[in-house]
Amino acid sequence: MVINLYSRLASIGFKLALGPIYWGLIGAAVGFIIGLVIRLLTEKVGKKKRRRLKGCHSEIIVIVDCEESQGEVVENILFKHFALGVAKVK
Repeated sequence: MVINLYSRLASIGFKLALGPIYWGLIGAAVGFIIGLVIRLLTEKVGKKKRRRLKGCHSEIIVIVDCEESQGEVVENILFKHFALGVAKVK
């Protein structure tokens, strides 16, 4: 997507006042900043999850007896609550 933005601004730059080189550089800078912001936001969310798990050292084994059609729902719930591993037995 960033490369697409860069090439699009460079090609449109032929019609704009600053020219294709400046608009291509502006597009590259904007793409870099957008990528950096996304990366910082994802790191911030990931850091909160890691902080919650940092103090937990106990291990609990939970056995859930359910139908095969409900297996995906149970697995998603367990992972949402930071399960370290899930195994299915058929």
